[in-house]
Amino acid sequence: MMGSLLKLLLLLFLLAGLPILGASAAPDQVVINSADWQDVYLGSHYAGYNNIKSNFLISSEHAPVLLQTLDTSKVNILLVESDKAPFAFRYKNVLEGAGFTVDEIISSGTSLNIELAKRANTSDFIIVDDSYGYNAISVAPYAAREKFFVLFANKDNIEELYSFLKANGVGSIIIYGFSDIEVRNRLAEFNPTLIKNGSRFDNNIEILKRYKDIQQVFLTNGEFIEEGIMSGKEPILFPGRERVPNQVVEYIKSSGIKTGVVIGNELAGVAHQLKQATNMNVFLKFGQGFAEGGSSEVRALDMFPLPKYELALDINSVKYNRATRELEVIYENKGNMGVYLSSSIEVLSSGVRITTLGDKDSVYMDSGSTLAVAYTSELNEQNLTAKFTTMFGEIPGSFERVIYKDMKIEMIEVNDVSSLNISKVSYDKPAHKIKVGIRNIGEVKTYAKTQIRLVIYGEERIMVQDKAMLIEPGESKDAVFITTLSDTNIEENPDVTVHINYGERESVLIKVLEGSYPLIISFDYATASVVAVIVIIIGNTIRIQYRKKRIKVPKKSVEESAAETESKDISDDNSKDT
Repeated sequence: MMGSLLKLLLLLFLLAGLPILGASAAPDQVVINSADWQDVYLGSHYAGYNNIKSNFLISSEHAPVLLQTLDTSKVNILLVESDKAPFAFRYKNVLEGAGFTVDEIISSGTSLNIELAKRANTSDFIIVDDSYGYNAISVAPYAAREKFFVLFANKDNIEELYSFLKANGVGSIIIYGFSDIEVRNRLAEFNPTLIKNGSRFDNNIEILKRYKDIQQVFLTNGEFIEEGIMSGKEPILFPGRERVPNQVVEYIKSSGIKTGVVIGNELAGVAHQLKQATNMNVFLKFGQGFAEGGSSEVRALDMFPLPKYELALDINSVKYNRATRELEVIYENKGNMGVYLSSSIEVLSSGVRITTLGDKDSVYMDSGSTLAVAYTSELNEQNLTAKFTTMFGEIPGSFERVIYKDMKIEMIEVNDVSSLNISKVSYDKPAHKIKVGIRNIGEVKTYAKTQIRLVIYGEERIMVQDKAMLIEPGESKDAVFITTLSDTNIEENPDVTVHINYGERESVLIKVLEGSYPLIISFDYATASVVAVIVIIIGNTIRIQYRKKRIKVPKKSVEESAAETESKDISDDNSKDT
């Protein structure tokens, strides 16, 4: 009887298509088949979160090679395959043909992010913006170790993520690095912790301080994904590209960290600097071992590149202007993001140093622009050369890049008698325009290029004109910046810092006018006139329509009213007689 019952239950399970042992076995390793870095990151992060190994394709040619790296003793594979941009077609068949049992997720982007977050079964999350890959790398080991799952959030997908979080439940949320204001506002009800201390190095150090004890770190700059750095085994420290930022050196000295492992060989030079500055032991991880056919070989690490925001600065020319006694240097920002720079310039005459010039404060340059900077000095010697040591980075004080350049100094003699002043700084709310009023108070035509510094929800924002504008003598012009300021933004900016580079030569705006000016809230009268005309037209239209609909009843004379009353009385009497 019991045997018949068991057979019946087995038959019912088979007919219903239900697995007898519940869900599929937990994966032993993760394989990612996608050309999208976010999919690769999420799959690798899920593996690190679960303390299992991950592997990812880096090209279609890599598909057969990857099979050699998989651990054949761990047969249960979770395959994360992009539904939009896979490297290999139907890679599941390849894996199953090699003897693995495959659980497949075909998805990408936010959908994949939510699916893996559900599988992680956590209520703790770290939110990062999807534009900055280095932020995601910085938090990966901490998230894996402390069981936070990483979510990529922006203003376009925040509603979808919010719905997931609301349904899932939230224990703790960290918003790391830059994030859209829409993201911060939507997640405010979860009381998130914000980690945004300035540069990528300051944020990275802040996450490192959350570890209880660190003896060893991986050294990488967050420019690629590699299995080891996603595993959660060691924290990640950003050492800089060509120069170790000062705050990184000070943190290492105070943290007690003894060992650093450099991932790849591109940072070997900066790691040597770090060793000299801190006495930290440094090792290099540059390859991975393979055992095949009884012999072993070392192959390059599998690295998946992340979007990079290149810092690329150059020095185009250096001239000494005898008329103004200034060394004129033209810098060019060839990168795709703004930079701050600070130069130290040794001036040599026939190879002998005669003076050193430089920047007292860091100088900001917008992406894709040139900038002339003047350094005052009395240079009467011959055969002059300039020896530049120019440090630059994303924010002041976090200079990770450096230029060393020797250039011959050209002698010129050009007077510049241009003169400007700033009349006011105003914000036109209806037109969404910040206007800087500039007047040419000199006697020559003058070119001016303006930049303003604002605070937007606690973050500094610099806006720069695309090109210089020409102002004739005695003429006034507005430098206009299109932006929308909320009431909160207006409160944050009672004063606005304005910086104007100007001069007679359009290509060499060597003079500087800078100051802080009260932000005046103004109203565009041209816009107001248009609005008033529209209101009048609408009002007249309504009035005309109303008049057409009114029923005109003429007033009656006293005699007509009395006659009507008398007629009514007679009619009533006749009806009574009847």
